[in-house]
Amino acid sequence: MSSFERWLVIAFMVVLTHCHDIYDQDLSSVDAESRSVYADYIPRGRFINIGNLPVYEAPDNIDKRRMLIAVHDIFGFSSSNMKQITDHMAVQAGGFRVALPDFFRGDHWDINVPITPIERAAFIQRVGDWETIVKPDLINTVRYYQRQGVQEFAIFGMCWGGRTGTDAAMELSDYFKASAIVHPSLVSNDEAYSVRMPMYLMPSRDQPDMLPFYQVLRNNFGDNSGHRRFDDMFHGFASTCGNFSDPLNQMHVNEIIRTLGVFFERILIDTV
Repeated sequence: MSSFERWLVIAFMVVLTHCHDIYDQDLSSVDAESRSVYADYIPRGRFINIGNLPVYEAPDNIDKRRMLIAVHDIFGFSSSNMKQITDHMAVQAGGFRVALPDFFRGDHWDINVPITPIERAAFIQRVGDWETIVKPDLINTVRYYQRQGVQEFAIFGMCWGGRTGTDAAMELSDYFKASAIVHPSLVSNDEAYSVRMPMYLMPSRDQPDMLPFYQVLRNNFGDNSGHRRFDDMFHGFASTCGNFSDPLNQMHVNEIIRTLGVFFERILIDTV
């Protein structure tokens, strides 16, 4: 082999090693990205139907015996944000099955159309009434997954989903062991006295002070509940209206995911 040929071999090996390093860095970047929310996310789960209720399931959690039910805002499945959070919640702490039912069955409010309080009340009465639609859907969903071997359930929701998570905490303690609500809509501090399970409260700057609610939870459930107020975030930042390309918004949504993962890990016993 001539000196020129030896030089070519050495040069090729250097380039190959450099490309391998870049490839490893790219893999690390993708792995890190998979643990953080970001814009233009492509959901990784699948859709099923429980009766006539469409349900999005996070991927790769079929063997888990602990389950989280996620609840969307009034914009339903119109963006990937809630599906992304559903996917991320599945791998938090010891791992959970996570499902996101479409309680509105595709009939969500258009995010580009302003809504008045009167319109909102009429809309929710029509597509998301607690007694006639959402409560039966939640019970049917729990029973469906119980038949698949799931043993313990918790619920979390954003905006209208936070209202639903509060209703569940008051009325469905036979089905759920814990609830978490993120920038909840129309939740009163007085309702804390009717709550029958530990809760984690995560209001934004646009919600009233929820420390009185939290104090009641502490009195009733000790350290099993939690409170974190996001005074630098707007209502809706963790759901459809969230800007997951904004670093501050990203940081706080990632904090929500990690915090709730630890919270549900503590409440739900791992029976696998």
